[in-house]
Amino acid sequence: MKKNKKIIKILKAIADQNRLEMLKLLSSEQLCSCHFVDILEISQPNVSHHLKILKEAGLIKASKRGRWIDYSLNKENIKLVKKEIDNILENKKIIKSNLI
Repeated sequence: MKKNKKIIKILKAIADQNRLEMLKLLSSEQLCSCHFVDILEISQPNVSHHLKILKEAGLIKASKRGRWIDYSLNKENIKLVKKEIDNILENKKIIKSNLI
């Protein structure tokens, strides 16, 4: 049950256009929040809000670089979500094959 709560929290965090775009951007490189402001054309407070949600869900990591904070994907939790979705799809195949 604890695993399901974690997956639900992650999926809720992903279920937002800006946060999904942030994850896509982080898939290729680390970025600081100022990059999200420029690329997504949203305010700094809004960026901070979205980063907080992604971080609390365990989807991103933050590392301090001088006075800047760089954000990167937490690939372990991304893989966890992928695995859960794969399990759902596999169960669907098993159920479907049992019905035939």
